Amino acid sequence: MSLTTIILAAGKSTRMLSLKSKLLFKISGEHIIEHVCRAVASINSKNIVCVLGNSPQQLKDFIKQNEIQSVDQKNPCGTANAVKIAISSMPVNKNNKILILCGDVPFISPVTLKRMVSKLDNSDLCLGTYIQENPAGYGRIIRDNKKIVEIIEEKDASSKIKKVNEINTGIICINEGVLRKFIGKIKNNNKQKEYYLTDIIKLLSDNNYKISSYTIKNGLETMGINSKKDLVDLERKLLIKKANDLLNKGVLIRDVMRTDIKGDLKVQKDVEIDINCIFEDKVSIGSNTTIGHNCYLNRCKIGKNVHIKPNTIIFGATIGDNCIVGPYARIRPGTILKNDAQVGNFVEVKNSIIGNRTKINHLSYIGDAELGADINVGAGCITCNYDGEKKYKTIIESNSFIGSGTRLVAPVKVGKGSYIAAGSTVTKDTPGGGSLTIARSKQISIPKWKSKATKGKK
Repeated sequence: MSLTTIILAAGKSTRMLSLKSKLLFKISGEHIIEHVCRAVASINSKNIVCVLGNSPQQLKDFIKQNEIQSVDQKNPCGTANAVKIAISSMPVNKNNKILILCGDVPFISPVTLKRMVSKLDNSDLCLGTYIQENPAGYGRIIRDNKKIVEIIEEKDASSKIKKVNEINTGIICINEGVLRKFIGKIKNNNKQKEYYLTDIIKLLSDNNYKISSYTIKNGLETMGINSKKDLVDLERKLLIKKANDLLNKGVLIRDVMRTDIKGDLKVQKDVEIDINCIFEDKVSIGSNTTIGHNCYLNRCKIGKNVHIKPNTIIFGATIGDNCIVGPYARIRPGTILKNDAQVGNFVEVKNSIIGNRTKINHLSYIGDAELGADINVGAGCITCNYDGEKKYKTIIESNSFIGSGTRLVAPVKVGKGSYIAAGSTVTKDTPGGGSLTIARSKQISIPKWKSKATKGKK
């Protein structure tokens, strides 16, 4: 049996107080709509149909770029109308299952979706519910002898109904044949004069169709975003949960309130993370590694016994075992630090290989370079890799010593065992073998230069 997902995304996002769609705001490192689409893709939904309204062009472009089918609800008048428009664009397949999701509920899990879809094997509709401590504002699940018979929206609920704390999450899985049979029978007899998709529950119940439910345990999966405050509150709850999960697994996180895990962070034993650290995309950290305060790690792999000092940025790089990085270092994409390397204060490394035990400890820029083992790079050294049109490679072979303030103008190769005098500008390959290369102009002093230079000036 095939599966089609309908994502409801026709809301006006008015409470976001923004010109862009709320679905394009980022949460936990990704657009809200991206989270939903990724969850759907992971359960092998063959087709996705996104219902748009008077949506900003940015959202329409995003949907198109991601090759998602879309339909327009030109006159938004309720969720049932949105679903009706979506299925009218689809070929009829009565053996198909239809999963209906809200585009502004980012953290619904694939596990939940799979379990709900599987319940259609023995029912006509499965409804996602949640037990809410404070249910104000939500549609209430009405049961009769444990069977779901109706959903009543908050605005239409009596004081007695408002005491019910089992709420509708907006997540529905239904057999396509059943949906097509009843979607046109939904009326707008309510205070909002809208066609509520939730009214299909009573229609099915009255006609003796089988309704099942799945109670979602994790409240984060059910929380929608309508305002920037909702966005911030939901993200903070998720970040605290992620940090606590790692803390409970043995990672020493100094403050879960000030640790932002926005991606997929995998950590081995005896790792310590100080305050104000941010992790995005996929990050892995080896055992016995320490991350100092105010560090930012994105799409990188950190080895064992590494010390990342405070205020360091590592993005798209691989750090080997026993390395020391920072403080205030910036390690950019394409960089590989091999074992026991050191990159220190205010050093920037981009698209380079830094060999075993090589040290670059102070105020240097190394870009598009390959450094061998046991090299010492003095303070203030620069690889001049860009001529305004193309980038070129610098090679420094093992056991070399690069004096402070050296400029290596690529393409250039420093031979094994070379010594470069401080302040040199190297434009040609060096022979290595213990040789000393000096490439700087002769020092001269001009006596009384100031008086000569200012003579005749008022």
